[in-house]
Amino acid sequence: RFRYDQLMHLLWKQFLPLTMAFCLLQTSLSISLGGLPPPM
Repeated sequence: RFRYDQLMHLLWKQFLPLTMAFCLLQTSLSISLGGLPPPM
């Protein structure tokens, strides 16, 4: 079992940067591909 402080450490050190990077990637891809016409 995880203790509360271990869980918070894991959340802030691993999952938060991963989530931020994924959101940034998704946003930049949608902005960069926004000018392209949709595929046929």
